[in-house]
Amino acid sequence: MKNPTENQVEKAGGDWVLQEVWRAKDSLSASYGHDLDKLFAETRKREKRSGHHVVNLQKRKRVKGHSQIA
Repeated sequence: MKNPTENQVEKAGGDWVLQEVWRAKDSLSASYGHDLDKLFAETRKREKRSGHHVVNLQKRKRVKGHSQIA
């Protein structure tokens, strides 16, 4: 049986850029046991160490049915 990435590559017609993106995504996900909580916890640690905010959802506002960053 093929893994999801192999199936995606076939659907994409063998696009090597997409293949590499999917490989990177699968590798990153696997390195955290496919657990998003672990992945985001590490992301928050890296964000703190760098001193740069990657995402700040506290500043988001809803305007006329669309979200915007203030």
